[in-house]
Amino acid sequence: HLGFARNVIVQASCHGTDNAATLDAIARSNGKARGVAVVDPAIGAEGLAALHEGGIRGVRFNFLKRLVDITPTDVLERITKRVADMGWHIVIYFEMQDLPDFEPFFRSIPTTVIVDHMGVPSIPKGVDHPENQRFHRLMAEKENFYVKVTCPERMSLAGPPYDDVVPF
Repeated sequence: HLGFARNVIVQASCHGTDNAATLDAIARSNGKARGVAVVDPAIGAEGLAALHEGGIRGVRFNFLKRLVDITPTDVLERITKRVADMGWHIVIYFEMQDLPDFEPFFRSIPTTVIVDHMGVPSIPKGVDHPENQRFHRLMAEKENFYVKVTCPERMSLAGPPYDDVVPF
């Protein structure tokens, strides 16, 4: 309907680790979609293989302290290694002010990293604020990092057309 030749369906946080809706959407895409899953820390090789068979090619890690209990880094490192070996990418969802807490782990990820929702910058602080500049340095230094430019409506103080988010 929209004319896209290919697309990626990302598991919404509200669905947790139940990837059924994402897998169903991929299956109904007539080969035009791949997906990003949220996985249980205890997922085994069979579970990952089933997700791969269903079209999943990435894992999303949520680091929103206000929404989820953060999975310990050692667990995430094990998952990261396993999915990187499968050729998958990692999507990281965090808020800019928390970058110092997670940056060492982020820098250690050996595969492609997608930063969800632009790292959720604090718009009132401005682009030149030290926390935003820290993020810019990370992006400049890590060639395997990409930013998903999504959800300006969640960050904007001005509302549509979200001109206050454009500099970010």
